[in-house]
Amino acid sequence: MKTLTAKMVRQLEAQLKTQRAAMLEAARAELVRGEEQSYATYAGEVPDVGDQAAAALMVDFDNEIARRHGVAMRNIEDALKRIKEPYFGVCIDCGDDIGIERLTVFPTAIRCVTCQGMREKTYAHGAIPTL
Repeated sequence: MKTLTAKMVRQLEAQLKTQRAAMLEAARAELVRGEEQSYATYAGEVPDVGDQAAAALMVDFDNEIARRHGVAMRNIEDALKRIKEPYFGVCIDCGDDIGIERLTVFPTAIRCVTCQGMREKTYAHGAIPTL
């Protein structure tokens, strides 16, 4: 596998900073939108049970969007910290290089493709209830 050069790391760092700026803007826009639209906006002045359920669903949806923005921001910040460390681009499970191709597409990656695939297969059914 090709070792990351200083130039590649600088390009990945610039890409992460661009993603961070875009994520901050998206989060800011969501917060502004959330402030402008209250529960009453969703449900109306005299809501019925159906309107209340729809409004609650919209609020939950907005909360999930905010949570995902938070997770993405943490992943970007963690990747920017790892760039300063000698183990950036090294899989946390097997210790092999993650690979520039994967890092270019997914610069916050902490696992190589093989280990990520194994993790997804192992934990894919964690949220599905069983009898």
